[in-house]
Amino acid sequence: MKRPRLNILRTFAAAGRHLSFSKAAVDLNITQAAVSQQIRQLETYLGANLFQRHHRRLSLTSTGVAYLDGVHEALDRLDSITDQLFPDRPHQVVVIRCTSSVALLWLSPHIRAFQVDHPYIDLQIRTLDTEGDASHLPNADIEIFVSGKASHDRFTKPLLTSLITPVASPKFLGRVRPSMPSDILGLDLIHILGYEDDWHRWFQTFELDTAQIPRGMTADSSLFAIDAALRGDGVFLGRRPFVDAYLQSGELVEVFERPLHLQATYFMRQHGGSTNTRNKNIVAEWLLEMAK
Repeated sequence: MKRPRLNILRTFAAAGRHLSFSKAAVDLNITQAAVSQQIRQLETYLGANLFQRHHRRLSLTSTGVAYLDGVHEALDRLDSITDQLFPDRPHQVVVIRCTSSVALLWLSPHIRAFQVDHPYIDLQIRTLDTEGDASHLPNADIEIFVSGKASHDRFTKPLLTSLITPVASPKFLGRVRPSMPSDILGLDLIHILGYEDDWHRWFQTFELDTAQIPRGMTADSSLFAIDAALRGDGVFLGRRPFVDAYLQSGELVEVFERPLHLQATYFMRQHGGSTNTRNKNIVAEWLLEMAK
């Protein structure tokens, strides 16, 4: 019996991943009309609806969800066999999009070891101009972003929980460490663009008047804030594990000896076309393993 052509299955996988015919068309470099036509052909062949068409949005039917899982598994298997039988193909590029602090403070120390283990995968790191919520950015295979949302689409997974804590250089704090949250009022604070709400949340959490948040230096990234703190310019809200190396070396210390922390959840989202899926999965598993 004749089976659906591979290109139609890849079109279905892309449309199911994005829940959007237009985004699938961009990934596959074809027109939206061609995506819609191929999906209709597939549904006619199968005798079942794979998508529910709503006003300006799509959702998968229960049949569509089950079939999408099977199609993804089959395409992954095909990619795996191709890699095994043709190992001398040109290297495959996997693009990770994240903030500069995540790239330099967390990813960078581990990239060399990854490439030794996976020499056929070329990691390409693209950083953002400012920090904050970097979700659903184009032109990336994997995104790492922070979000306050409790749930995301089926291609998004929690990556790690960051502890947000006031940190400074020992020379800035002197011999006497602050003990009460209100002691922060007498210190110079460093603010970070994209994370402007952090100090507001910290003051609210520890029952301080947010109108009394000290003004001070504003940095455009965590890297700038770290450099300023190392010089003794003030206190910033550091995000662990990204500042752990500085805490372990003693160049920075937590301002309070007892834990006065906030939390933030970083997520990982895989997206893009269905090509190169196996290598994207390898990179995603590496990120999840590091996050442990």
